[in-house]
Amino acid sequence: MNAKLMILGLAPAAHGGTRTGRAFTGDKSGDFLFNSLHKAEISNFPVSYHRKDGLKLNNAYITNILKCAPPEDKPLNQELSNCSNYFDREIQNLKNLKVIITLGKIAFDNCIKHFKKKLIFSEKLIFKHGKKYKLPDGKFLIACYHPSPRNVNTKLISQQMMINLFKKAKK
Repeated sequence: MNAKLMILGLAPAAHGGTRTGRAFTGDKSGDFLFNSLHKAEISNFPVSYHRKDGLKLNNAYITNILKCAPPEDKPLNQELSNCSNYFDREIQNLKNLKVIITLGKIAFDNCIKHFKKKLIFSEKLIFKHGKKYKLPDGKFLIACYHPSPRNVNTKLISQQMMINLFKKAKK
């Protein structure tokens, strides 16, 4: 895979990505995310309904730390550990990967946990929306609030904030 940008979420929603076969497809978070990706010129469509709907990502790859929906959206450490080898392989297969955007603190923390298995960090990485870190292997990690309806409705994140973050990641 040639993607330079990885967008990393927590898990597929039970009625979203689990049903449709594509991460962030079929739920409100995905609607917000794909519309923002389209406006940042990372996707060819502003919506996605299923994995065969014609949506194409421009040098980007979307995945989740977990591969199944955790009960009550609260993953256990054992579930995160069980799925970590899948994430390891995804990272290995993305030979041109330059930037990882983590959607939410759990994705951020577990992405760091993945890299700490192989790399030594000289600084403590703190989750803060828009904060960019250079990882010891040269990749960049950017923290982003999750595009959940709760975060959007409380104005913790807006579409313009998300678009700006994606444009920053493209550079």
